[in-house]
Amino acid sequence: MIVSGRSSRAAEGIASGEETNCQVTFGDSYHNYLPGSLLRIGVVFKNNASDNLKISQELIAVDSTGAKVWDTVINLELLPSGSVTIPLMVPVPKLPGTFTLTIADAENVASVPSFVFNVIQPKKSPRLSKLLVHTPDSEEGLNKFLKAWDIKAPELSWGQVFLLGKKSWTQYVKGDKAIAQLIDRALKREMSVIFLDFGPIDNDEDPLKKIGLPYDVSVSFIKAKSPEQSFMLKSDYKELTFDFANHLMKTWNGCYGINVPTTDLRFEGTGVKINAYATAGDNPYRFPVVELIPKNGKGKIYLSQILTEGRLDETVKPQRSQPELPAYDPMAVQFLLNLISATVGDNLLK
Repeated sequence: MIVSGRSSRAAEGIASGEETNCQVTFGDSYHNYLPGSLLRIGVVFKNNASDNLKISQELIAVDSTGAKVWDTVINLELLPSGSVTIPLMVPVPKLPGTFTLTIADAENVASVPSFVFNVIQPKKSPRLSKLLVHTPDSEEGLNKFLKAWDIKAPELSWGQVFLLGKKSWTQYVKGDKAIAQLIDRALKREMSVIFLDFGPIDNDEDPLKKIGLPYDVSVSFIKAKSPEQSFMLKSDYKELTFDFANHLMKTWNGCYGINVPTTDLRFEGTGVKINAYATAGDNPYRFPVVELIPKNGKGKIYLSQILTEGRLDETVKPQRSQPELPAYDPMAVQFLLNLISATVGDNLLK
């Protein structure tokens, strides 16, 4: 018996020139986990031969050095041209790191199946431990997040950061005076104003529509070629990359792994300097996280297109049969904690 497989959703072919009897494929699953949780994944065994086939295959999980951290043996018999999917539950290691689920004894294997997953324990940086963040009462999910991490400011005047989600952005675009006044007040106090999941409302991607921002700057949403499943944090900002071994944010849990939407940002105006905190895609590059620093004014604005909604609450557990829905992701949590910390200068720590 020769065991072979691919790491994609469907193993579509076998390496040419080598006869294979059995093919092993890993199905879809989440890629980011808390320490000590469970990875649930389906393993497909397919018999390519015309005879019954007995299989005894060891499956293993190894760390980044190749050391084995878990193993199990699957014993089964396949009918000619038959296949079976084995539901597997893998105990996630209790220490952070990057791990690979694969097969053992693969010296003579044409193509070795593998599934890479990360173990992440989000934590606050020393700088973030000194900060408080305020968000409007209407942002229930963000208020819950801030309270869970003990960084919630009960009043705007107590905080260094004003955090806004999609609800607040929708209110702002529709001319809500109360939210506009709060943003203006925060900027005058030299606070950082962060818009999360920044994008068009009501699926409005009209490139001719310009939405006014503070500092006499406007933004338009331009339809991009496609969404992205990964983005790269710029290494210039150490608070943004805190506790990340890799600056590539790839295939977050839920939403089919998409973390950057199908829209680009276009700015008009000369009132700000714009800095990119992250890049995505290529030819041309996209900049899904940007900092707006006023040339004449106070405070700073941060626009993050990264899709975090539904990925920040550990208690929300969508059904496995609905991969299009967002799901809790500890990497998304660490990203948001880092983003908050990265927006605060030393002047606000005094």
